[in-house]
Amino acid sequence: MIIDLPKCETKGITIINEFMIIEDQILKIKFPYSFKRAMYTLVYIMKGKHKCFYCSKDILNGKVTLDHIFPQDFGGPTIPNNLQPSCYKCNNEKSNMTPDQYQKFLSLPNMQRKEYLKDLQCIFEFIRKWSDFVLPEGWVQEQQISNIITSISLSEDYKNRKYTSIKEFYKKYNHFQHPLIIDRKNFLLDGFLQLMYAKNYNIEILPVIILENVEVVF
Repeated sequence: MIIDLPKCETKGITIINEFMIIEDQILKIKFPYSFKRAMYTLVYIMKGKHKCFYCSKDILNGKVTLDHIFPQDFGGPTIPNNLQPSCYKCNNEKSNMTPDQYQKFLSLPNMQRKEYLKDLQCIFEFIRKWSDFVLPEGWVQEQQISNIITSISLSEDYKNRKYTSIKEFYKKYNHFQHPLIIDRKNFLLDGFLQLMYAKNYNIEILPVIILENVEVVF
C-alpha cells in the first residue's frame, strides 16, 4: 500500500528532519530511527496537532493524542492513513471501536450507550475468533518469513511481557493480533516480537502490510 506523505515536488528531495527525507515520492528513513516516531511526525505535518478530528474542538496546551482510525486491537497500523489527531476525551471514548461503530455510539442517547458497548464486546470476541483483522481490503498481504529482513541484537532479551502477550494471543486465536509492517524492500519496520515468535514456532507465512513508498536506508 501507499502511505500518505506531505505534498512535495514530484522529483527531488524534501527534507523532513535529519533522519527522514522524501526523494522522488519515496519516504526514506535512516536506520535505526524509530518507525513510529517517523509516522507521528508525518501526521503532525499533514494534519496538525491543534484540533480534534472527532469533536472539532481546539486541543490546548499540546495535549494532542493520535487515534488509530481502524483500532490497534484489530490490526490497525501506525501509519498516516490510519491516524487522526484527537483530544484525549474522544480518543479514550472511541477506544477500540471502528469509525462506524463510534458514530453509532455518538448517535445513541446516553442511557443506551452502555448496552451498546456491552454488545460490542461480544462482536469483538467473535472477530478475534473468526477474523484476523478489521482493515480495508488490500492493506494486508501474506509474506514468507524467509523474505523478511531485520536487524537483531543478540544481547537483547526479547522474551519480555509483550512477547508473552503475543504468544498467549496466538495460542488462543491461532493468528496474530497485528500484521507486520515492512518497507518496499522487505525490511521490517514494525512487529519484531511477532517475527521472533514466528521464527521460534516455525510459522512460515506471516500477514504483512507492505509500504511501497517507504524505504529504510543505512
